[in-house]
Amino acid sequence: MRYLPSGTAEGLAYLRYRETLRPPEEMICNDYLAYHFASWWTRMAAVMTQPLPNSLVEWSMELQGWGVVGFIAARTRMFDDFVEQQVSDGIQQFVILGAGLDSRAYRFAKQLRGKKTFEVDHPITQIEKKARVTTVFKGLPYDIRYVPVDLMRDDLLMSLLKAGYNPTLRTLFTLEGVAMYLDEVTLRKALTCVAANSGPGSSLIFDYVYLAAIDGRIWGRAIQHMNFLQYWFDEPVLSGIEAGEAENFARRCGFVQAEEFTPQRLYDMYFKTVVPNRPMSDLFAVLVAHNRQ
Repeated sequence: MRYLPSGTAEGLAYLRYRETLRPPEEMICNDYLAYHFASWWTRMAAVMTQPLPNSLVEWSMELQGWGVVGFIAARTRMFDDFVEQQVSDGIQQFVILGAGLDSRAYRFAKQLRGKKTFEVDHPITQIEKKARVTTVFKGLPYDIRYVPVDLMRDDLLMSLLKAGYNPTLRTLFTLEGVAMYLDEVTLRKALTCVAANSGPGSSLIFDYVYLAAIDGRIWGRAIQHMNFLQYWFDEPVLSGIEAGEAENFARRCGFVQAEEFTPQRLYDMYFKTVVPNRPMSDLFAVLVAHNRQ
């Protein structure tokens, strides 16, 4: 049972904020709302670390998992790029699954104008998110529907339908930093629901951890650290996908096309020509899936 808002969401907001402090020529993503959406204690930590040399802060974060900070920056950038591309290509609905402190509905508000936008998240986390959005914007945006759903227990489709979701429209779904905290049955169920209940041309982008990092075949301090945090936030890592099997995994859930973005591919896309010496974790990857055209 969870009684606190997502601690993972807080940590990710802090890392996205840290990225905005980099020189513009080295910045991979720019979530300028991350600091404003973060909790008071996350903002305090951000202020307290500002006087420290950036190299020291970077070193301390790398101790929690080599290349994880880099992966999160690349992941955020790829999700941003994909959202902008899909909006430009004509999606009619945008569903953010496990929204946490995701700020895309607000950062891309102009591009999303006229398109139904749904933020789906655990009820406890969503209550806190709405309070922070209200503080930042002096109220909740009228064109965003907040859908409280515990993916482990609630019916995702019924909750979306009650909020005004139309399963016949072309829709973009994002699932960022969430899949690994769902058990495999729940993850399959959610992806199958998305594939079966969205219009032609709909798509999903999500990230995942390699199964070998979960079952111990490869060692990663990041996974140990993430599991350590469960004692505060009850968010253990529950599932992973075998390297090279994510595309088949998506097809078995009902998607007709899928494309995996490995750590090396993400490095080549975002780091190679900009920050070639920046580490990229080899424990995580991203998948883009499309349903029927």
